[in-house]
Amino acid sequence: MPRTAAAGADRDLLEQLQERGLRVSAARLERWRRADLLPRHPRRGLGRGRGSVSVLELRTVEIADALARSIGQGKDLRVTVLAWYMRAGTPAPHSRQPVPEPPFEAVRGALVRALRRSPVQRLIEQARRAKDDADTDRLYTAADRVLARWPGPFGHPGRMREALLDDDQDVPPPRGGQRGMVHLIAAVGLPPGEVSGESFAEAMTGLFPEIAPHQLVEAYEEAERAGTLIRLRHDARHRDAVAEAAATTSEELARAREVARTLGACGSMYLLHGMLLPDTPGQRAVRARIDELGVGEIVVGVAQSFGKVAAADVLSLCLDPYIALLGEQLQTLLTDHADQLLRRPGELDSAKDLMDAWLAAIHAASGPHAQPPPPE
Repeated sequence: MPRTAAAGADRDLLEQLQERGLRVSAARLERWRRADLLPRHPRRGLGRGRGSVSVLELRTVEIADALARSIGQGKDLRVTVLAWYMRAGTPAPHSRQPVPEPPFEAVRGALVRALRRSPVQRLIEQARRAKDDADTDRLYTAADRVLARWPGPFGHPGRMREALLDDDQDVPPPRGGQRGMVHLIAAVGLPPGEVSGESFAEAMTGLFPEIAPHQLVEAYEEAERAGTLIRLRHDARHRDAVAEAAATTSEELARAREVARTLGACGSMYLLHGMLLPDTPGQRAVRARIDELGVGEIVVGVAQSFGKVAAADVLSLCLDPYIALLGEQLQTLLTDHADQLLRRPGELDSAKDLMDAWLAAIHAASGPHAQPPPPE
């Protein structure tokens, strides 16, 4: 069936989206409406028997804007909904109005489906089904294959920064976070006794590089002897991320989103310090707390995974009460140092000064043959 041109309020809507640099078709607008994501236009009577016309509302423009900017891979609407949800409440790029919230039932449905398809969730289920050594070997092989496609962990930002500023140093290789993740999946999924306290400690030190490995090995081996490690793993082993997502409320998921934003913000600052972002007292305080807690790999991972496809895994992680508590601690730290995060002592135009200094540092570290930054 040939597609007809947009008319009335839809034509006005498409024109406004185009003015914002967004190319959307009339067919896509109708697809969003059939999925109950985009409201239909109200109608206004013309009076005296002249019929009615559709009316474009600002809220409809903002919703269409959010959908257009959130279109996911393969044009899957569920991926689009999750990407939209992660941006909701933040200032929109064009209007600076808060991005509206998507329908919650659509968000929850998209979250459940994404978690069911998540490679990490599949690996945990595979571990839970393991019956013998052959199953365990297949688990490790599958986990290595899946995690090899993910971005690897970074070295500690302080050491990365030192290496970039010193021509005689090599950038230090990252710790084995992928191998640690494999061990952690096995520890969560395999039956008690299949993964030793030493392997569990290896998982933790791979994920949290600033924790001394020998301390964790001793602590987990002692916990294994005392039986407390089994209880800890029992809680993790019986956590059903899909069921949690299906039962979550709008308030609970909104809190998880705020936790994700906090962890992502801290992770970005933590990582960018290693990429020569000029330092500030506020950033130093955040990095010190992250190192003290040993959660550098978590916050950097959230910062890297805050995209459309990985949004479900990030939200599921942040529904965990322990991660939520971490988010609360870091949010308090961000609030306490809000005026020192992007401002160095004595500077007034903090964001611009910081960016200028960052570009200059990157240019200087690039070597004598690097092109200078473009003039303002």
